[in-house]
Amino acid sequence: MENRDLEYFLVCCRTGSFTAAAREVHIVQSAMSSAVARLEHELGVALFDRSVTPVAVTGHGRALQAGARRILEAVQSARDEVAAVSGQVTGTVILGCTLHTGPLDLAAVLAGLRDRHPGVIVQLRQSITGSSGNLQAVADGTMDIALTAGPDGPGPARGSRGVLLSPLVREPLVFACPEDHPLGRRSRVTAADLAGEDVLRFPPGWGVRAAVEAVLGPSPAAIEVADYALMLKLIENGFGTTLLPASALAAGHPGGHPGLLAVPAGDPRLAWRLSAAISARRQPTAATSALLTALTESAADLASAAHV
Repeated sequence: MENRDLEYFLVCCRTGSFTAAAREVHIVQSAMSSAVARLEHELGVALFDRSVTPVAVTGHGRALQAGARRILEAVQSARDEVAAVSGQVTGTVILGCTLHTGPLDLAAVLAGLRDRHPGVIVQLRQSITGSSGNLQAVADGTMDIALTAGPDGPGPARGSRGVLLSPLVREPLVFACPEDHPLGRRSRVTAADLAGEDVLRFPPGWGVRAAVEAVLGPSPAAIEVADYALMLKLIENGFGTTLLPASALAAGHPGGHPGLLAVPAGDPRLAWRLSAAISARRQPTAATSALLTALTESAADLASAAHV
């Protein structure tokens, strides 16, 4: 049983397609099919149901997933130990990203990690279900580390067993509204002020939505927008109001938004927290630990600068 075949098998499980899996690892589709076929021949079972699209993992395939991850983790651990003798950190890390990282400059973090540990390769992923999808991916092992946003503090993530959160940055939410909105004249807004507001919300799974609903409660009829820039344009045109991190107003818009006002939220619970999530069940690789260190150091530098 070849390690590379196991790696390819796990990519097929995640993508649900031999073609997509081959594209991701930069091989031809026939090579991907051959790798899976070798495993199936050696084990004497079918790992995928090829009669459906996307291909479905069989019961035997699901059993192999856990074992394949353990084997590859053990191999990587051995590599880490050998590399550590000469003070090197190598390996590939799959990092789950969020659409917005607030004041944390992720590009600078990755550039610094490359300079410090050139043998570490970071592969970026983004879940279509936002922070909740990132947490699930860390829990099931398809991501090594992930950025997540929401109301959770340090420690175990609520609703995601086996995931630990390391806080990075915290930012109060602001109430974004058109400049002629009645609440725009307030020095701050409270949860009671927002009770009658048509607050545009981000999709389920997004950290901002979780933070807002933890205070204002769910709103099944809320209009959902999955893009900060579009959200702000809709508000400028009187389509509604919203709550979001102050840094999101400035992201990609150095000139600001002249038609909008940003009123601080007076409720301390209305805050956006960015954290790094890792598995509580698996020993992180040296490369994963190096990335986590780089993220937490950058966050610590931001906190120090804010108190100067």
